[in-house]
Amino acid sequence: MNIAIVGCGYVADMYMQTLPGLDGLTLLGAYDRDPARLAAFTAFHKIPAYPSMEALLADDRVAMVVNLTNPRSHHEVSLRALEAGRHVYSEKPLAMTMAEAEDLVAAAKVRGLGLAAAPCNHLSDVVQALAAELKAGRLGRVMLAQAEMDDGMVHMLDYKNWRSISGAPWAARDEFEVGCTMEHAGYQITPLVALFGPVRRVTAFNALLIPEKGKELGAEVSSPDLSIGMLEFDGGVVARLTNTIIAPSDRSLRVIGERGVATIPDVWEYHTPLRISATGMSYAARLSRKIEKKVSGVIPRLLIGRRLPVAHGRKVPRTQGGHRMDFSRGIAQLAAQIERGAPSMVGADLALHVTEVTLALQSPATAARAEVMRTSVS
Repeated sequence: MNIAIVGCGYVADMYMQTLPGLDGLTLLGAYDRDPARLAAFTAFHKIPAYPSMEALLADDRVAMVVNLTNPRSHHEVSLRALEAGRHVYSEKPLAMTMAEAEDLVAAAKVRGLGLAAAPCNHLSDVVQALAAELKAGRLGRVMLAQAEMDDGMVHMLDYKNWRSISGAPWAARDEFEVGCTMEHAGYQITPLVALFGPVRRVTAFNALLIPEKGKELGAEVSSPDLSIGMLEFDGGVVARLTNTIIAPSDRSLRVIGERGVATIPDVWEYHTPLRISATGMSYAARLSRKIEKKVSGVIPRLLIGRRLPVAHGRKVPRTQGGHRMDFSRGIAQLAAQIERGAPSMVGADLALHVTEVTLALQSPATAARAEVMRTSVS
């Protein structure tokens, strides 16, 4: 499928680093409203530049638009592409409000077009390996999941000098103003929904603890930098999800069943080994605990735990961010579904549901509440 990129900022370089080698995708060119950024990006990657959005949409060869603009432009750019008869794959979130997200889903449906949004890490090798373990019943009845999306005190780092491989600055102002929940919660929500189905109810608390971050950039921060949510799934599983840009970096996902615990150390790492044990603790922590309790005897194999090497069909390169996350895998999956009838693993219903759950976690600030979800996934 022929694709074109709109938005040549920081994250676009990560897509470009993972795009080569994906079957069925041909990149025709890119467009950015900043001429200097467009020139730098297209020159670095040696791809054609479209002089305008109109020119890109007038190119009949373009079947899918990949929307990598800033979050507050997602609705406008995606809607223009859909109205022009193009399939759309968007960076997260699908839109900034449910009304905008539902507008995009309706526009895609009425035109029979494909629509999906990042993140696509539920397609990762390690999440798929965990899905296989759950399907085989090796953890028994699953009761609880614990998900972390903590990025450390980003505002204390040298973020003003962060640059992508083509020279784009990290979009600090957008990151701080949009908020860590809207920006990053999907990396845990999407795998959780893929593993356990739709969320029925969200009970959330959030707060803005560092309102002064990004002031030197002119940022006006009102979005929370901490959110904690309890997600209840249709199948009865309950998950606790924490998002911060305050707590030390932790992107782990633990799934607790009656027979053991499965741990993904980092949901951004597509090839990380899956660890399964009786307690979910590391070997060193378990050993220390047993010594402290003066427990003797042979330690069962499950208590020691096992690391499952994750088989993968495509090696993901280490991106600018220092992790192996295949940003472009979702684009390829959507194209395969449209052109070859591949299994439906990304799509408008998933993107809409993840958006609804994210918004339930995000707002209003400094309030705890329970909210029943209206959307679902098939």
